[in-house]
Amino acid sequence: MRKMRVREEGELYGGAVVLYKDRFEVCLDKDTVWLSQKQMAELFETERSVITKHLQNVFATGELEEKSNVQKMHIPHSDKPVAFYNLDMIISIGYRVNSKRGTQFRIWATQILKKHLIDGYTLNEKRLQAAQAKYRELQRAVALIGNLTAIEGLAPEVAGIAQVIAEYSRALDILDDFDHERLSKPKGTRQSKFELTYEEARKIIGAMKKKFHDSALVGREKDSGFKSSIGAVYQTFGGKDVYPTVEEKAAHLLYFVTKNHSFVDGNKRIAAAIFICFLQKNGILLCKDGGRRLDDNALVALTLMIAASRPSEKEVMVKVILNLLG
Repeated sequence: MRKMRVREEGELYGGAVVLYKDRFEVCLDKDTVWLSQKQMAELFETERSVITKHLQNVFATGELEEKSNVQKMHIPHSDKPVAFYNLDMIISIGYRVNSKRGTQFRIWATQILKKHLIDGYTLNEKRLQAAQAKYRELQRAVALIGNLTAIEGLAPEVAGIAQVIAEYSRALDILDDFDHERLSKPKGTRQSKFELTYEEARKIIGAMKKKFHDSALVGREKDSGFKSSIGAVYQTFGGKDVYPTVEEKAAHLLYFVTKNHSFVDGNKRIAAAIFICFLQKNGILLCKDGGRRLDDNALVALTLMIAASRPSEKEVMVKVILNLLG
């Protein structure tokens, strides 16, 4: 702990609380300022009994905890420790004291808060603009590098690197949209070729169990949640599908089966297996070039991400799936 003097009205001297034009010796400890009741009474030009009353109210209402905001300190010419109160407590008392000095304190504190909010917002805006500018530069760089792949005679290792970077540009776009809450639902496929039924889903589970020699616990239903998950995919409102595209149905199928946890064992594997079978039977598992829309790692990551997500994040999870399928 160290002591220091505070000077000049409006000056933040060494991180201490402003004490106007009077000189006060304050204690600095644990990255905050500490004042006694006597000092607060002098600061706000009021009776010490008023400070005591406000302190009791602060603790009684639970606004601040006594344990973390008060500490006993030994001071010269005192035969016992004196209670000192930190900056949070000083500010709380300052907003309660009915005196001219208390009013001056509140005006000053409000001005400081407003300044910090405005400066902080401006700083964050500048950082955001700088980050967006860098991202746009990265996008342009990716586009330029992608163009290299079309140049004949380019060294194989250079062409390979350029191809990899170009292929990841879409992933970068999705991540940027996710960070800035700009993810939207792609148009998707309206014409459905296959409608999943509970019986068909059980056949998929049976085939999966047989292929991987799973135990009897895998796929054993705990309740009717699995049947409800399938039904939810095809729910309607006003005679129209709630999830009108095949991609939306697929995304919600993966989400519902994963989150409902309807089986004793194998919930995530079952959800992923039914999801990819649903895509395959509807003719949208593969891209036009024959490659899979989702590789193994992406499917694992999506399923685990859904399992770990909060219910309030459902729409975000679904949009992520749709954008990766898009």
